[in-house]
Amino acid sequence: MGTDQSADGSDPPLTSMSADLFLDAVPKPVVVADEKTGRVLDANTAAVDFLERSCERLRELALLDLHPDRTRGNHREALAATGTVSELEDGSPIVVDRPETGRCCVDVTTEHVEQDGRTLVVRWFEPVERTPAPQRERRDDLFDKTQEIADVGAWEYDVLSDELWWSEYVAGLLGYDSAAEPSLPAAFEAVHPDDRDAFEAAFDRAVEDGIAYDLEIELRTRGDGSRWIRAKGDPQTEDGDVVRVRGTIQGVTGRKERERELERASERLRVLFDKSPNVIIVHDVTGTVLDVNETHVSNLGYTREELLSMHVSDFEVGVELDELEQTWKEMDVGERRAVAGVHRRKDGSTFPASVRLNKVEIDGDERIIAVSRDVTERNEREQELERFQRAIEAAAHAIFLTDRDGTITYVNPAFESITGYTAAEAVGETPNILNSGRMDQQYFEEQWETVLSGQVWEEQIVNRRKSGEIYHAQQTIAPITDDDGTVREFVAIQTDITERKEQNQQLQTLDRVLRHNLRNELTVVEGYASQIEAEGTTPVDDYAERILESTTDLLDTAEKGRKITKLLSERARRRPIDLVDVVEREAAAARGSADSVGIETDLPARAVATATGRIDEAIAELLENAIEHTDRSEPTIDVGVRLEGETVRIRIADDGPGIEAMERRILDVTRAEEDLYHGSGLGLWFVYWIVRRSGGSLEFEANAPRGSVVTIELDRALSAD
Repeated sequence: MGTDQSADGSDPPLTSMSADLFLDAVPKPVVVADEKTGRVLDANTAAVDFLERSCERLRELALLDLHPDRTRGNHREALAATGTVSELEDGSPIVVDRPETGRCCVDVTTEHVEQDGRTLVVRWFEPVERTPAPQRERRDDLFDKTQEIADVGAWEYDVLSDELWWSEYVAGLLGYDSAAEPSLPAAFEAVHPDDRDAFEAAFDRAVEDGIAYDLEIELRTRGDGSRWIRAKGDPQTEDGDVVRVRGTIQGVTGRKERERELERASERLRVLFDKSPNVIIVHDVTGTVLDVNETHVSNLGYTREELLSMHVSDFEVGVELDELEQTWKEMDVGERRAVAGVHRRKDGSTFPASVRLNKVEIDGDERIIAVSRDVTERNEREQELERFQRAIEAAAHAIFLTDRDGTITYVNPAFESITGYTAAEAVGETPNILNSGRMDQQYFEEQWETVLSGQVWEEQIVNRRKSGEIYHAQQTIAPITDDDGTVREFVAIQTDITERKEQNQQLQTLDRVLRHNLRNELTVVEGYASQIEAEGTTPVDDYAERILESTTDLLDTAEKGRKITKLLSERARRRPIDLVDVVEREAAAARGSADSVGIETDLPARAVATATGRIDEAIAELLENAIEHTDRSEPTIDVGVRLEGETVRIRIADDGPGIEAMERRILDVTRAEEDLYHGSGLGLWFVYWIVRRSGGSLEFEANAPRGSVVTIELDRALSAD
């Protein structure tokens, strides 16, 4: 029994497995055809044998093709009605043509059955002699007419005797075995309570008023499940009175389940339609809105009812209506197009929208499904990216990107200017094209180890330009990671510090020259002053003493100048430092240099701040300055360290004459070189630069009742490591 539709587009055969089994179980030849086309849809094995044609061959024929050509018109008229026919209107027998054994006289029984929305003609053949077969019993006739296709059962109710008969199939469908006695109460009991009253009322009208019924109701079986059926009742009358009601029960559970699944699918689609993050608009080819989802309602501020009464041009203001109409008209069904639009809200505000149009056919009408998305944030990101791109392009620093393997994927114009390599020459290469050969292998190993671990590398490097010229660069390499933290790319920024390096070298050279010459000359002066002091008179002794004091001051100034020069020429490297250890160490050293000085400390157990490694020199300079400039025979100095939130404060207070205003002025932004020449403030200037390069601040104030207070404030370290 076949199930596939024929290649020429003819009606498909029956597909129910139960129909196949039932047809094959019927011993009489049975053929099922489509009422509209007359085309054979299926046949049982008995029909294949009797008609001497395969099932596939029978599906190529119409029902009338089974009868002789000459009498097909007579057969059409005789077999048009439902029931059993034994002869044509002229009294001649019903004949079928068989290709092998020839013609055979038959009785033909025809019944019409509704299944899945179409009417089926069920026809079976009873081979007979030329004389008609005797009249069949009424109940046997009904049984034979309703049992040849799957999912259909028959029943009959005798009004006069109040007796009900049903087929075995109906009994099983209602949840009873074949031995159960049919009864109206049992039949009504099998119907679901929600449908029972309507079914009983329809049956009563058929019995009392002769009104036929055709209902779809739900059965409640003896088990936990339920089945849907199509129940038909046809009253039979004699002399105007209903004497019996015949009917069929056809199982439609599969179709009802499909219908319910379609309803659920439709509900799911509606939910997806309404809850989609994108705006969805359905309109016709003229722009009249037919449907919108909740996102569109929310985005525009209109009610759903308002939008359904609007035209697309009422809220799409970024594209002219003529252009939209032309686009809709030109599109073919199934074609998609993208439009950059601007939607206007009910309050008059607008926002950019990316719109994708799709032309479809719904119920024979062309429709436009427009899926729109607010691209405000995307446009802002693109603008931000564009600004960032322009900033990179305009940057004076060489910036380049590499993939994880180190292959260059992008360089900015400054890279081309600094290195001499064009973008076309650099992209696809590695940074090794800049290798000067002056950096050892360990440098690069540490560099790769750092960036591959996700950390930032920042060091100076000596590179070589395309011209071969050596240049110095301050280089920062940062890894670019994905959402999972995996390193995917690297961005490198190089600042050309060649000129600065040369200036530092010149500064160091000048420092060495000054120290050499100044020390040499002062040594000579010191020698002669010592000789004068040893051999001269009292006034000369005074002059010599003054010369010696000045010489000492000059030498001290030169030394501080050297320290400042060195400080300014080196790179500031900040790290966590325990200031308690530093203060204790420098206070002990100061006590050792001056026995008469009283230095008291007030320190916590630990105070870790971020500073350069020279912070100890700043504290030592402040202690030395307080001791050197005191006017007391037994001066006192108080040193305290305090933790205050995110800062660490070092307070050094003395009871000396105080720091002169001219010396404090060197720390002001308006300081001039004369302050350094005429004041003794080089030491404080040295302290100032150490604190500043440590990221801190330096403050001065008067002590009570006399003296000075110097406070250093530094950032507290997040970690002691």
